[in-house]
Amino acid sequence: MKKVLSLFLVFVMAISAFTAFSAIVSAEDYATQMPEIKEYGFITARDGAKIEYGIYGDLSKDALIMLPCNGGDMHNFDGNLLPEFSKHFKVITVSPRGTGNSERGEGELTFDLEAEDLLCLLQELEIEKAHFFGYSDGGNLAIVFAVNYPDKVKSLVPVGANISPWGTKINSQIPIITKYIKYAIEAFITKDPEIELRRDIQKMMVTQPSLKFSDLEKITAPTLNIYADDDMMYPWHSQRITKSISGAEELRVPDSGHSDILEFKDELFTKLFEFYKNTGAM
Repeated sequence: MKKVLSLFLVFVMAISAFTAFSAIVSAEDYATQMPEIKEYGFITARDGAKIEYGIYGDLSKDALIMLPCNGGDMHNFDGNLLPEFSKHFKVITVSPRGTGNSERGEGELTFDLEAEDLLCLLQELEIEKAHFFGYSDGGNLAIVFAVNYPDKVKSLVPVGANISPWGTKINSQIPIITKYIKYAIEAFITKDPEIELRRDIQKMMVTQPSLKFSDLEKITAPTLNIYADDDMMYPWHSQRITKSISGAEELRVPDSGHSDILEFKDELFTKLFEFYKNTGAM
């Protein structure tokens, strides 16, 4: 019996050692994928809020602003798209208000306010125009920025974006609303600032953006609208976004949903880099 127990303990220790080794290897692989951060800091928004950003890649190249999903921060694309993009651009990742180390500031969180934060970012970093790439709510923010400040955009790539909550499928919108109501009730009861922040960030998906398709006519930059075959948005909504922007192209990623659209890497990069080459960005 003791011999069996000893063999079992040896087996467990071996498995544990292998697991620890695998974790180390994974961490090392991840580290090799991540480019060196060239600059890290905060810009000051109009209301004084500090907004976090990081710069990667070739500083002599065009600036590419990468915008994360709802609740995501400047590390949303770490080990995913950032390593490849940093080979071709001066990549700037941003933590929107209330995410990462960015301050929330005062008043309601809106895409218009966050778009103004991006304008401040460009001004403080002395960047005249930039390329914008945004995923989910980051795509929404990129579109709002391009509508509000079209002369500041070199190219626009929204991924899984919508211009109105009405464009989101009902079966996708119900869980979003339910989660918002949960946070709203918890915030009312607890008065916890962290829960209040989650409520306010979640609310953006419930009530925003509030654009019309006619607003997209203001966008003048080359645009590639990317959405999943089974996205959270109705296909007609995504297609209408493309048609409403002069000269825009689109990529409907097959066999994918909203959450895994960026995992379609090879084909995604092929189309993206073809787009960027055609626009003179690469």
